[in-house]
Amino acid sequence: MKLNLPREARSKRLTIPTLRVVAGPDMLRFASLCAGEDVVIGRDERGDLILTHSSVSRYHTRVTCGPTGEVTVQDLGSTNGTSVNGHGTRRALLRPGDHLEIGAVSLRLDLLGLDELAHLARVQERLSSADRDPLTGMLNRSWLDDQLPALVERCVDAGVQITSLFVDVDRFKQINDTFGHAVGDEVLQGVSRLLMLGVRDSDACIRYGGEEFLLILPGAEENGALDVAERLRRSVSGHDWERTSPGLRVSASLGLAQRRENEDITSWLSRADQAMYTAKRDGRNRVRRASILRKPARR
Repeated sequence: MKLNLPREARSKRLTIPTLRVVAGPDMLRFASLCAGEDVVIGRDERGDLILTHSSVSRYHTRVTCGPTGEVTVQDLGSTNGTSVNGHGTRRALLRPGDHLEIGAVSLRLDLLGLDELAHLARVQERLSSADRDPLTGMLNRSWLDDQLPALVERCVDAGVQITSLFVDVDRFKQINDTFGHAVGDEVLQGVSRLLMLGVRDSDACIRYGGEEFLLILPGAEENGALDVAERLRRSVSGHDWERTSPGLRVSASLGLAQRRENEDITSWLSRADQAMYTAKRDGRNRVRRASILRKPARR
């Protein structure tokens, strides 16, 4: 996705007003706002920010950033209306942190730095790549056979560590049973995007199966990966899931393992997977490291 930024922002450490989808299949789609320019939001492919939900009109809403940075929203005669912070409106001022509802799609206005915008754009590019899981946009599990051995070899040659991180959505069957499979799919989409947004572009994000994800962190030792895992855990549990479905709460259990010298890939990933199951047994919504798990007692 090309970033449309004001010229002065390219050389200064500025924050850019940015509208970002915060729930649903279009989560993380965004548009940066430039002073003196309009952003048209709708389903039509000629719009500036394209949303796919059926509740969105072809040309739904226009958002304008004024010459002094004020942001205003104007409904374009849409079928299902435009709201700001839950209040229907034809025209309103939008401030950082405000939520903009376009039909059933929720967006938030944030002030993002250039690095954040560039990373967000690269995540969007990865989500649209052809070799992705169709629901989550993550890499397919075949990546583990096709690409992981070569990545491990490169890390060995470079003398750097590599750590694997399993992530499992807590009580996912209960989410499906309570809220329905459509909401369950949105939860998987949301979690996958939060994970991809929370790691580096060089980290591999794989849908391992069902509600389980696997992240491969080249160049990361276990202690550093622990910080990443805790940040991801907080990102999932702290996300505003109410905007997906009222009453919805989501958390995840994570397990990580740094690859040992000369360890085969199957054993390495198995230790991370076991650490994740330990996190679930210990109460869920937590992180466990393979290196501190007790070995089973010999009989």
